[in-house]
Amino acid sequence: MTAMRTEPRSLIMAAASPALRAAIEQAAKPLTLEPGSVLFSQNDAADTLYILDEGEIEISVLSAGGRKLGLEIITAGEIFGEIGLFAGRRTASATALGRTRLRAVRRADLLAAIKDEPELALQFIDILCERLRIVSEKLEDRWFLPLPTRLARRLLHIAEKLATANGRIPVSQTDLADFAGATRESVARVLAVWREQGWVELSRGAIRITNEQALEALAAAEDE
Repeated sequence: MTAMRTEPRSLIMAAASPALRAAIEQAAKPLTLEPGSVLFSQNDAADTLYILDEGEIEISVLSAGGRKLGLEIITAGEIFGEIGLFAGRRTASATALGRTRLRAVRRADLLAAIKDEPELALQFIDILCERLRIVSEKLEDRWFLPLPTRLARRLLHIAEKLATANGRIPVSQTDLADFAGATRESVARVLAVWREQGWVELSRGAIRITNEQALEALAAAEDE
């Protein structure tokens, strides 16, 4: 389990000035979720962003056909839900993967904290615009990259978030397919090839990367 109050790794907290960080912290209220709890659902009304202190949160959407597509796994030190803070509606769902501790920042409380500091509001808007650019790039990856490339990118990304000390990544092939925007069968075929090549080891509900360089080269291939 990740430790509480790690150094901020989210775009907002990493890019924020000390004054903006202080304003966000001032407006935050503690909250605890049990495993499997849904914090918010796609299309819910929204007026709150969240700071995750401990645990993991899965961000996902439902396709028109009702299939779940994983977008991100939020880990300690990250902020999420910031787009809905001003859009007024959730564009995705957030579910606790384990017991989580977080802090909620309501729009009214944040605006009250920065109302006398217009430069903080402008800074926050700039950071949100950058956040939207990153989200757009991820969606482009999902639709335009070959499956092996986007699967390598997603697996490496999830490993950064969830890998244990011995390199075990607690993600099933079904979950990985959700995050890659592919079928479980197609993901299983790619993973089987990688196993034969000595790039990964597969076990029930988990994957271990054994040739990180090979996956990194594959993940970077479409950027060259």
